[in-house]
Amino acid sequence: MPVSRVLSFDNLLQKLKYSNSIKIYKVDSKVLQINYLIPVFVGIGLVYIDSVFHKLSSKLWLDGLGVWLPSSLPMITWNDTSFLLNQEWAVKFLSYLVLVFEAVFIFLFWIKKFRMPFFILGIFFHIGILIAYPIPYFALAYIAIYLLMVPVSLWKRISNKFKFKTALYTFYYDGECPLCQKIVLIIDHFDIFKSINCKTVQNNYQENAALKGLEENSLLTNIHGVNRYGKIAVGYWAYVQLFRYLLYTYPLALLFSIKGISNLGAKVYNHIAKNRLTERCTKQSCSVPVYCEPSGEKQDFFIKGLNKVYLTQIFWKGIIITVILGQLLMIWYSPTIQHHIPLKNRLNKIVNIPYQKSEWVLKKYLGITSHTVFLNEHFEGFNHIFKITYSVNNQEKVVPILDNKGMPAEYVSGCIWRNISFNVVTQKIEKEKFEKGILPYLKYYCKDNNISLGDFNFYVKEIQIPDKWEKDFLIKQIRKPWQKVGKCKIVKDSLDFYWNQRMNKILNDEAGSK
Repeated sequence: MPVSRVLSFDNLLQKLKYSNSIKIYKVDSKVLQINYLIPVFVGIGLVYIDSVFHKLSSKLWLDGLGVWLPSSLPMITWNDTSFLLNQEWAVKFLSYLVLVFEAVFIFLFWIKKFRMPFFILGIFFHIGILIAYPIPYFALAYIAIYLLMVPVSLWKRISNKFKFKTALYTFYYDGECPLCQKIVLIIDHFDIFKSINCKTVQNNYQENAALKGLEENSLLTNIHGVNRYGKIAVGYWAYVQLFRYLLYTYPLALLFSIKGISNLGAKVYNHIAKNRLTERCTKQSCSVPVYCEPSGEKQDFFIKGLNKVYLTQIFWKGIIITVILGQLLMIWYSPTIQHHIPLKNRLNKIVNIPYQKSEWVLKKYLGITSHTVFLNEHFEGFNHIFKITYSVNNQEKVVPILDNKGMPAEYVSGCIWRNISFNVVTQKIEKEKFEKGILPYLKYYCKDNNISLGDFNFYVKEIQIPDKWEKDFLIKQIRKPWQKVGKCKIVKDSLDFYWNQRMNKILNDEAGSK
């Protein structure tokens, strides 16, 4: 991505390299539109369309419960949103809206008039994910990608709202010094609020009433700055005030104003100013190199029509074709295709060849996978959740995995939430797998809290997985009582598990239902 085009150090380095005392080099800030759209296409469009092919085979989504059920299970959601979940029409409408939105997004977001409505809907859905589920980075990443759909003109209007119409501070510099011009380029680059007005001393200082009594040589010897109230800052303190009026660098101004730091800074500045005075830096004598400007993006290389723009377009077309074909291979093996295509077995023999050859490349290097998010199989048979407490001196503290409500606590977020919720606590609870899976978290808790003695107590709560909408379902699950099922004793450097009859019955029942 051409990130060097706007607020970046690459942009600044180009300005410094190709500017001279006669001409200021302007970096081209325009980019191909595809640079905005390709992350949306790959990161959102392909994911959505693949997800739809899985959801269309899920009774959960076809019954309109795709939004309601995950948000109604305490171990899945980290906030109680019952005010919305209790509105049957609303949650079913949202579920079907998600299906339609994901199905049409990849085809319509290319059309400019659909982008803002899609942007608003997408932000709405992913803020909902951020509120409801302990996968914040997923939600925030998608919100970040959606920002690419905001029209550039809107960003400019927003940007202009934060810029000052009249500068807060005027910075006077020697217009004959190429080195000074480099410093001004740096100031302009970081002056995002346009609060600084950089002017040459020559032919400008007399316009400012605050400087009329000063001689030009004095102004050329030391940097001067004047704020909008006419207060003058000289030398080192002119730069301190510059940091102040850049606004977001105000903490640096406070730092550089501290007595010891300011004394040292003033000495360094005076040393540089004195050397500059004895070795006058003009465009004839200053040893600042001048470079020819770089070739433009539309300038041909060796063959007519072969330039950076053409190569960029070819590159992105190749990427688009590759990811489309890769995602189509993933979609082919979705339940919707496999259950409803009569000739699938015969066609599978053909599709298997490119799929097997390219699967590891597609997944490992392009991140192209199947997107099975919140389907029936994730919840069916998920009948138990566990709370763990640490007991010492007859006091119990909840280990922040699931809280007293059975909802994700401090430790449980992102991939850790997924691991605990679907790998450790599974539909079919296995003793060895459960103990092995929960052990690292208990060890981490011991290390995190400097624990070497005490016991961990395990409590279980039975939950239900409904097949139809029910009012106050989440609250009912939260209010269900916890039952103690065993403990884990800390013995030197190891942890030993001891289960009671209740837990053994759960393990036996689960084992018998396999």
